[in-house]
Order: sequence, then structure tokens, then C-alpha cells
Amino acid sequence: MKFGRFTRILHTLIAIGITLELVSSLVLRTPRPGRALTPLQSFGYQAHEMIGMAVLVVLILHWLVFATGHAHKGIGHFFPWFSRASRDAVLGDVRELLTLKLGDPEQNDSLSGAIEGLGLLVGSILAVSGAVLFFGIAENGAMSRPVHAVKDFHEFWGPVMWTYLCIHAGAAMLHLGLGHRSVLSIFKW
Repeated sequence: MKFGRFTRILHTLIAIGITLELVSSLVLRTPRPGRALTPLQSFGYQAHEMIGMAVLVVLILHWLVFATGHAHKGIGHFFPWFSRASRDAVLGDVRELLTLKLGDPEQNDSLSGAIEGLGLLVGSILAVSGAVLFFGIAENGAMSRPVHAVKDFHEFWGPVMWTYLCIHAGAAMLHLGLGHRSVLSIFKW
């Protein structure tokens, strides 16, 4: 697989950023009026805020790559739902997977592209809702009802991203176990 340098950099930054976000979510605690946070909870919250804003910037850059037509194999590769031929290619990959075959990712990459697109959507949902929280939660933790609703929405998508990350990394490990080294090309510098 051949990816442009900018795409490889963006993918690496997103992978590192989202992983750090998920790890920090394990120790953070959202401030509330009258709630005392431990130093670890406070650090986790502040790290989550700062890393989240950085991830948002990187995701915006990635969406600009799509918008300018510079995405690897085009935006339809990541969002095949609007083209019959692309949907059929994804279904073909799914059928092959259901027969417990894992084809060469160089040839059968429609499903992986669609999954990557879903990850970008979930990451973007988390980043945008996190930005609302960044600007909407007071330093003492006070927040309006709409911001609290966004907080609940944001917290709902966290486990979805954990699931995505496990499936994505697990699929990469499976491919590596089958000798499909090309999956590592996204990280080649």
C-alpha cells in the first residue's frame, strides 16, 4: 500500500492522540462545583482537554485532505455507502471474511477503508463534542444543561472508540500474523 507522507503523518498523529485520549479517560474526573479532584484526576482531565484539542486540529487537517481530493483512493474508499460499486466491494470483503479467509490487504481493502472511515467519524464526533466541553465547562466544573447533554453524548461515544480501537488494532495484528506486512506501510517514514 502506498500512502502519501502527509497521510502517514496524520494517521500516526491521530493514532497516538486517540490512544492518549483513551488512556487519560481512565484516570480523569470532570470537575464539578464542590468536588475536590486528586492530582491524578486533575492531570488526567487537563491532559485530556489539551490532547483532545490537538487531535481536533489533526482531524480537521485530515478532513481537508478529503475536501481537496487528496485522500488515498478517494473519499469513496473511506465512505463507500454512497456508491453501489463501492458497497458491493465492501460486501465482497465481508463475504470473504465470513468464510474465515483474510485476503491480502493490497487487493481486498474495501472493508478496511470503510472501517477506517467509521473511525474518522467516531473520532471527529468525540473531538467536536470535546471542543464544546472545553469551551462550555467552567473551571470550577459548572455547565449549562445543553453542555451537560453534550457531556453525556461525549461519554457515550468513548466506549465506541475503545471498541473501534480494539477491532482496528486486532485486525492489524491478525494481518501481521498472516504475513501481510503491507499493513505497516501507513507507519513508514
